[in-house]
This record gives sequence, C-alpha cells and structure tokens, in this order.
Amino acid sequence: MTRPVRALGLALALSLAFALSGCGYGFTGGSVAQTEDDTRLDPAFQQMAIARIENPTVEPWLEPRLRGLIRDEFTRRRLVTWVDRAKATSLLVVHIKQYTRSTQVSGQADQSLKLSTVITFSVRVHRASDNMLLWDSGEQSQGETFFPGDSDGADQRVTDMAIRRIADLLTQGY
Repeated sequence: MTRPVRALGLALALSLAFALSGCGYGFTGGSVAQTEDDTRLDPAFQQMAIARIENPTVEPWLEPRLRGLIRDEFTRRRLVTWVDRAKATSLLVVHIKQYTRSTQVSGQADQSLKLSTVITFSVRVHRASDNMLLWDSGEQSQGETFFPGDSDGADQRVTDMAIRRIADLLTQGY
C-alpha cells in the first residue's frame, strides 16, 4: 500500500513542477541561462568594453574592484560579450559620485559602535561609434551597516550589491 501512495505523491509533485514551469515560474539556483532578450541593450550593442571608471574619491581600490565585479556579474548573467575597445559596439562608463563611511551609533566615550558605508554612482552605456547614450542607470546609491573591524567586509558587500543592482536595472523591461 505504501508503493501506490509514493507513486501518487511522485506523480503529483512532477505535475506541480511541470505546471509551475509552464507558467514561467522557476527555481532559484537553477542553470537556466539568460538570453540576449533579457537585457535592455539591443543585441547589436552587446559587444562591450569598459571605457572608464571615474573615481574622484580617496579610495584607490574602488576602480579595480568595480571593474572586476562588473565583468564577472555581466558575464555570469550573459548580458554582454567583453571585447577590446577597438572591437566594441558599446562602451560602459561608471561615475562614482561619492564613497562615504560614517558612524551610525556611538557610545558614551564617542567610540563607534556601528558604522555605515554608502556608494553613490551612475553607469552609462554609450554607442562606441559616436558616443550616443544608449542606457543610463541614473544616480544609484547602495549602503551597508557594519560593526567596527568589518570595514573590508562591508566594502566588499556594498560594492557587490551595487553592481548586482546595475545588472538588475539593465535587465528590467518596461
């Protein structure tokens, strides 16, 4: 009697999985690849190079960190194909407006008990042939709170979240 119950349960689970996948639902962590249609960039402009990362802050590590994160995230999502600037059909420009760290909560002796870090930036994609603006993220801000001693971890988390946000914006269709 347990064998028919198991078979029925398996059949119901498979039916539910097929029904949900037919409605466009998916399971996170799956290996379903995004296609070129998932990005707001026209396929003709998906041969991209990073033109520059403008970093007027006093944080020299920001430029290489963001460059690496952008390449990794866009590649992972299959948004673009990275090429040399001479072969690019589009150019990506990042402008960091500010990067701040401040005390959120201080103790009686004016020591920092909880801090925050915030990055404010924008990303633009230009057509390589004539520098015409193709996409603009607008000004974006990403913050993270942390405890003393975890500033490096907070820097990594806030920059990672910021670039994931840009990739999300680039894939939103309206």
